Amino acid sequence: MDSQGQRPRQVGGASNNYGGYDYGERGGYGERDRWRNDREAERSGGYAGYGGSDYGRQPPPRSQQRELAPSGTEQSYRSRSRSRERDPSSRSAPRQNGVKTYGPGTRKLEDILNVIEKDWDFMTLDSCVPVKVALQLMDTSSLGRAHQYDAFRQTNSELQYALQAIVNDHHQGFNSSIGTFHSIMRSITTSQGKVRTLRESLIQAKSDLSTSKPEVKHMVDTSQKYDTMLRTLSLIEQVNGVPERLEARISEKRFLTAVEVLSDALKVINQPEMMEIGALSDLRIYLGSQESSLADILIEELHNHLYLKSPYCVDRWKPYSPHQKDLSGEDTPGANDNRFSMPEALLVKNGKRPFHQFLDSTDFTQPMVEDANTNKNPEADSIYYIRLLLEAINNLGHLSNAVGTVNQRLPVELFKLVDRTNNEVDQRHPSSLTGVARAAGSFGKTMDLGLNENDVRVTVIHDLLWTLYSKFAAVMEGHRVIYDVVKGISKRDGSEDAATLTNGFMEVWQLIQSEMRSLLHDYLTMTDSRSVASAPLGHQNINNVITSRAPRDKNKMLFKLANTDSTSLLMKVDHDDLESILKASVPGLVSESLRPATTSTDVHTSSDGAATGHKLLIEPSVFNMGFLLPPSLAFLNRIKEIVPSGSGIVLSTLTSFLDDFLVNVFHPSLEDTIRDLFNQTTSDLDAFHQDPQWAAVAKKPVMKGAISFFGLITALCKMLDTIPPDQAFGQLTIDLLKSYYDKCFDWYKELVSRHRAASGNAGGPVLETKKSAEWAKHETTRSAMLEVWTSIKDEEALKKEIDIELKEQGNNPITSPDLITDRKVINSLCILYSSMKWLASNVVQLRHVEDAPSFSRNDGSSAGRPRRRWTLIESAKSQDDDARAVYLPMTTETVSGFDKVVNDFQELANTILFTLRAEARCHVLHYLHLCLTEGNYCLDSTINTPDSNVISLNVDLVWFDEDISNLLREKETKFLTRGLGALMDHILVANANQIKIINNAGAQRMQLNILVLQQNLKNIEIGVKLDRSTRFYALYTAGMQNLIATAKEGKLDFSYDDLKVLVELYFSEAMSNRRESSSALQARRSLNENLLALSEIMWTL
Repeated sequence: MDSQGQRPRQVGGASNNYGGYDYGERGGYGERDRWRNDREAERSGGYAGYGGSDYGRQPPPRSQQRELAPSGTEQSYRSRSRSRERDPSSRSAPRQNGVKTYGPGTRKLEDILNVIEKDWDFMTLDSCVPVKVALQLMDTSSLGRAHQYDAFRQTNSELQYALQAIVNDHHQGFNSSIGTFHSIMRSITTSQGKVRTLRESLIQAKSDLSTSKPEVKHMVDTSQKYDTMLRTLSLIEQVNGVPERLEARISEKRFLTAVEVLSDALKVINQPEMMEIGALSDLRIYLGSQESSLADILIEELHNHLYLKSPYCVDRWKPYSPHQKDLSGEDTPGANDNRFSMPEALLVKNGKRPFHQFLDSTDFTQPMVEDANTNKNPEADSIYYIRLLLEAINNLGHLSNAVGTVNQRLPVELFKLVDRTNNEVDQRHPSSLTGVARAAGSFGKTMDLGLNENDVRVTVIHDLLWTLYSKFAAVMEGHRVIYDVVKGISKRDGSEDAATLTNGFMEVWQLIQSEMRSLLHDYLTMTDSRSVASAPLGHQNINNVITSRAPRDKNKMLFKLANTDSTSLLMKVDHDDLESILKASVPGLVSESLRPATTSTDVHTSSDGAATGHKLLIEPSVFNMGFLLPPSLAFLNRIKEIVPSGSGIVLSTLTSFLDDFLVNVFHPSLEDTIRDLFNQTTSDLDAFHQDPQWAAVAKKPVMKGAISFFGLITALCKMLDTIPPDQAFGQLTIDLLKSYYDKCFDWYKELVSRHRAASGNAGGPVLETKKSAEWAKHETTRSAMLEVWTSIKDEEALKKEIDIELKEQGNNPITSPDLITDRKVINSLCILYSSMKWLASNVVQLRHVEDAPSFSRNDGSSAGRPRRRWTLIESAKSQDDDARAVYLPMTTETVSGFDKVVNDFQELANTILFTLRAEARCHVLHYLHLCLTEGNYCLDSTINTPDSNVISLNVDLVWFDEDISNLLREKETKFLTRGLGALMDHILVANANQIKIINNAGAQRMQLNILVLQQNLKNIEIGVKLDRSTRFYALYTAGMQNLIATAKEGKLDFSYDDLKVLVELYFSEAMSNRRESSSALQARRSLNENLLALSEIMWTL
């Protein structure tokens, strides 16, 4: 029982017994072989896992099997065995704990150990007492483990068989390991013998060397001298070949190897033993000069690739292509010209440009190894070449000086880059096409409202900006490489001045900002000191310098040899001689890439290199912002990918200088320019005259100033569409509309004004308005005319209007000064009306309301001034007249002011229209009043000519109708002439009492007047008839008896007052006869009798 309680993991001891199988007693091999045969017989009987016979034990009877049911441990163990029999692949599966399976025995042992660990884990502890466990296995009570006794024996037996299986599987390996051990022991013994022999030899050599032999010592000294001499000769031979190798490496642009060769040569030639050789002094001086020369060459090569001077840099920037929208590495649709093909260095591959692939794949902290391929030109890859130059400069020990030189030359090189690009674009687009040959003051003489999309000057400015910004991006990429390489070198060498060497990137960005700001300013504003066609500022009048009238600026050129022929034979010979001398004296100093580029010698286009600005290719204008901004924003978006994280540049503030430029420069300049153009538009002498080209924009003639003003507003809205929306711009537009309304209203008041002499002791004449303007302004008459204008059935409205106008006239008849007798004034009023209607209808189409947050934001400053952000534009927009509608962005706050000023234009147009209608009616009232009061109708005989006032009225109505028909629409024309016949018909009857004396001949003349008026009105107002007035005066000629008879029949459509006036006129001639008083008294009695009879008749009806 003690043996059954021992821990399973101690199995393998020679004296442990488990389940009656004593491994310690089997000392002979015969019994082991016999046992192995028995095992093989058992396996052949069905042992394939843990099934078959119970490992040598007879199974108990069925009754005992039912009584001793297998425990949970046995069931789980047997189920795993059966599952392994069903799934043979599981036998070869490795254990989950990582132990490698070497054979069936090992797998069986693993299963047994898993069962022990699961069911008998308490027996593996150090605190386990075997006797206690044995007693528990014999205890049949509920607290004992007698029910687990069979499982315990089963587990013990399986463990014994598993161990035996392991021995069976690996006994060959055990046997072979014994032979291997013996061979290893033999090798160790042999090595020990060799070591003892070597030790004895060393001891013998030591004793021999310690013996003093003078001849050997002399030989050793002589040998050492010869070795030193041979080594010195070898070094001299090596150093003598350095110039040739150095020149070859420099010409091949393999500067890392060249620096290594030069550095090794300088170390060798500066050794103490080499310093004693006088023959090497010239070579030592040469190598020393070559060090500084090579440093200059490397720095110059670095600048050539930094600022795109080398022809190998053409792949780093993208030339301008038509309809270009950004600086990304994608081809622009529509750019089908081969000249605009995308450089390979800018193509996007796998989501990254080659520049970023180079940065991501390069470890700058590791020393650079030059490419072993001698056939490859290292300069072909410009970015790689920049790093090679920096590594070579660092190996030469001049990195700090080189970085300082780059920072010092940065302003000049950037200026030259801009000037070079400016000249290239200028050569591609001749000045005769861009219009820059105009005089300096021509910009103020013609109103330039920006450029159309098809204008060649748009191509010029796009070519300049897109090309220049692409080069700026390439320059910043080059400085980014310098930043990363210098930072990696400093980290590699443990230098502490890394921050000092890498602060140049911030300076690059600041200088590019300055160039961008200057470029934007130059093309937006025109100053007195700069003009498009002016010569560079660096050229001064030579007479002033010679006569000392003005001090000469020594930083600027006084003169230059502009007419030197660089292609002449003598110049070429001298140049070749100079180059051969330089190559012989300083190899590598002269290189094709270091030759200065050919520059233009034209004094009108060249620049002296100072900070004097660049030649302008197109005229400056604030409306150019729509073409300047998209390339600028595309460049800023591009450099976000270039700026390194530790350069001190915050990406979110890249556009801050544009924001400042907008607030401090562009906005004031825009406002001043717009107001100047507005004054120019509205202050011209012909601003309120008819535009000769009105038919291109309107159906009826409009003012020249209105067309120009709307063109100014449209250009402003187009330009505003390309920049971030701002409430100030919308308010500026509204202010301009109000100012133009005020000017138009003043012009209207000037047209309808009249001068009246001051009464009393007052000063000058008093300015009053014409009667028609008063009626158009008066609320009662205006509402009456408005009702006629808007009503469909206008009979009642016309009658109401006539009554109001006669009431307004009252006892104060309209005089000639109250009328507008100048035909030009009527023409001007008609044109002003058409202009106001046209302007209001076009301006209202610009109305566009946006959310307030999209306009501006407050930057939190103390002043609380809103900051306009250029980055609010989602994509750079270009001005395209045909592709996009023009509108004025406004907020809900500013749109109310816009609506009010548009309504003011409409109201002014209505006022002008009502003034014209009232003017025509005032003419009718005036001339008919004169016709009735001053006309002679007491005639001795019939006269076949109408009254002169009637003729004057017809003349005025004819030219009035002619003017309004030509200048106004049909609707307005009909409105202005509608009701003139009704007004005349009413006045001729209602105001008949103004006739003093009339007889039959006079009545016939009045009928003639009516006929003439009617015939003239038929050409003005369709279907007009003066029937009522005709019948009225026909009653006079028919006689009093006919009048009374007709009244009795009730066929009269006149009132009693009208008939009373007619009766009084009938007796007016007899009553006015002063010579025969009796006739006058008789006429008076007849008048009273007829009036009484007429009154009775009218009352009875």
